[in-house]
Amino acid sequence: MTSASPAWNGVPANIVNLGEFKTMQYLGHAKGDSQFKQHRDTFITEQDFRDIAAAKMNTVRIPVGYWITGFDNQPGSDPDGWKMYAPGAINYLDRAIREWAPKYNSLVLISLHAAKGSQNGYDHSSPQDPDAVKWLARRYYANDVAFLGIDLLNEPAGSTDEGVLKQYYHDAYGRIRQFSDCLLTVTPLLYQQGPYNSDWARFMPPPQFHGIRHEWHRYQIWGFEVIGNLLVNGRLHASSASFNDSDLRLYAQAQIAAFQGATGGWTHSTWKFYNDDGSRNGW
Repeated sequence: MTSASPAWNGVPANIVNLGEFKTMQYLGHAKGDSQFKQHRDTFITEQDFRDIAAAKMNTVRIPVGYWITGFDNQPGSDPDGWKMYAPGAINYLDRAIREWAPKYNSLVLISLHAAKGSQNGYDHSSPQDPDAVKWLARRYYANDVAFLGIDLLNEPAGSTDEGVLKQYYHDAYGRIRQFSDCLLTVTPLLYQQGPYNSDWARFMPPPQFHGIRHEWHRYQIWGFEVIGNLLVNGRLHASSASFNDSDLRLYAQAQIAAFQGATGGWTHSTWKFYNDDGSRNGW
């Protein structure tokens, strides 16, 4: 969310930058719940799904936090931490998957952006057990035709232990494959995106594992490029401080054209931002 979101009304910038947990801690439920509801009601609507389909894109990647389940049976500290967040987010995910996506012939890839304990320490993660992703897969796999699958964890980095991360992916795969063949994506540590970083290029290979995609996040905003085992380009970014709007639009078009041949497809971050009148996103 950009700073113009009503979710941040009355919240100091130093709190906003710490993410949703600290924001709700500052606002309290009496005020924060209504502000986050206003954000959810107005930011992404059916019109966005209509526009995405009109732009000839067929998949929407939706980020969620572990607290969307409305419970926390995971081990670790703060068993009541999920209660701090504004409730009701699952209703909006239900609407996207069960109403809007099928209506406009789109698929939804759920992305676990925020694991308990924080997988990267950034403001879009949160304070590893596969409970949340298993619950989401079970909720949608059987009857919801627009449910494509789950990105098991977005951008693990920081102090995340590589061995623990890989075990989490194995555990999540094992639990979900007991009842669903949905697509599952695994993301390397953010600083291990290259083909020779650890053994990610050979991690969970077929035929022993099926329906797995290796998610690659190609950041070019900071001037470096990563060459890896591309299966799903999970967060295509077209952003640079050195581009004007015209150059950025041309660059984004070239970038998208280059990735059209990606075996597993691509998603772009992000569809829109607050105060976006449509003139800058190029869709």
